[in-house]
Amino acid sequence: MSRGDAWTLLGARTWVAWVLTGCYLLATVAQPLASWNTYTACWPVVGAVLLFTVAGVVLIATPGDPMPLWATVVIVIACPLACALQLSAFALPLQTPHQLWPVGASVVPYTFLCVRRRIVAGWIGGISLTLVCLGWTTLTGQPWGKAISISVLNAGPLMMSTLFAVTVVPAADTIYRLRAENTRRAADDAAAGAALAVRDARLRRLDRLVRPALDRIAAGPPFREAEISEFLVLEAHLRDTLRAPGLVGTELDTAVRAARERGVRVRLHDDGGLTGTDPAVRERIHRRIVEELDTVTEGVVTVRILPTGRRRAVTLVSSGADAARRLDLGRDGIATQAADSSPLP
Repeated sequence: MSRGDAWTLLGARTWVAWVLTGCYLLATVAQPLASWNTYTACWPVVGAVLLFTVAGVVLIATPGDPMPLWATVVIVIACPLACALQLSAFALPLQTPHQLWPVGASVVPYTFLCVRRRIVAGWIGGISLTLVCLGWTTLTGQPWGKAISISVLNAGPLMMSTLFAVTVVPAADTIYRLRAENTRRAADDAAAGAALAVRDARLRRLDRLVRPALDRIAAGPPFREAEISEFLVLEAHLRDTLRAPGLVGTELDTAVRAARERGVRVRLHDDGGLTGTDPAVRERIHRRIVEELDTVTEGVVTVRILPTGRRRAVTLVSSGADAARRLDLGRDGIATQAADSSPLP
């Protein structure tokens, strides 16, 4: 459902509503056909049927609640005009009640105008029908009471639809508002649960990484060279998780750790350019960085995620004793050009 309102609650945005509209229009066509031989002219009857068809299609096909003003005006005008055309198409006296079909048929679109928050427009249409009937009886020399008698029956459905619009329509708004609020709360709870799960996983991982080192530090010196090197590598990794969260991953962490254990200084920086990136692209970038790190045996390697809006996503620069190597990765994780190696002066 694209919109929560009484019109949706009634199922008027479904195929069933179109079927019912088709039945209504078929019944509208059947009534003039039942009295076809009583008309003095055919084109006004055809015009009246077409106007009712337009009103029915506009009513069911036009989205929005309240109904858009242009569609409301079309329906308000179409029905009295169709009634006037129909009344002009036969001579008195009346031969069958079917000749007055527009008077009763018009109450359907006006009733649903009220449901779609156009109560005033619905009543204007109903009164317009009465005025058309009064004009017809006046021009044909009939008593004005006849116009009232054939149009007053429309007041009942209009009153019921008005009551519906005043009572049920606000209730429908409340129902959909509560539904949206429940959906939002469920989404918030799910997001909070996911955040807690991620936090707990990170805490468990941090505990596995740090606890042995903290226990060893708490035991006191002397520390062996291998232990000191392990502490330095661990400290650098923890710094990376804060300074470059976009460059944290199991495979990449292992490659960075191995490079540092070989004596390579690895510096990671994250300026936020990979935030929201597709996981497959992020994995491709990580894999390419791992490939480069595995080839470095000395010097300094600087990996930086560039800010959002740059053509490149990541730059990797490795500086050895004799040469420097640069690799640029695009937003798709593919190198923008072959890695460039140049001798140092």
